[in-house]
Amino acid sequence: MDFEYPGKLLLSPPLYISVNMVQGEYYPDRAPRTNRLLDTFGHHLRREVINYFENIESSNTATLEELAEDIAQRVPEMNRDHVALKLTHNHLPKLESNGWVEHDTRTHCVRYRGHDSAEALLAELAEMLSDQPYSPHFDRQ
Repeated sequence: MDFEYPGKLLLSPPLYISVNMVQGEYYPDRAPRTNRLLDTFGHHLRREVINYFENIESSNTATLEELAEDIAQRVPEMNRDHVALKLTHNHLPKLESNGWVEHDTRTHCVRYRGHDSAEALLAELAEMLSDQPYSPHFDRQ
């Protein structure tokens, strides 16, 4: 079921799409980039992998086990083995296809390629989906 609010369209599950985006301000030129960003940041485990390398790990490499252990501590509803399984079969391949990581399935080594502008990409994505400029210090509750 879809709901309409002035200036925004709320889709189920909740996803706000600004009227500016729907009316074509960002399409078609930015659609492929928007899709890649949504694909990359669209699942909490992929965001956790990016967070791990951007904010926790000082190097750009980690073993799958290290990554899974760290994420399992921050996502209490999942144990390390479950996280490792999900990362191996779903999320690392998706991040790899979008250019964020390299995953060697033989050695279980994950190399973060990331983006120097990861925060800028998040800001761009937030602005694409909102009528308001993105601010990491603005509480959107």
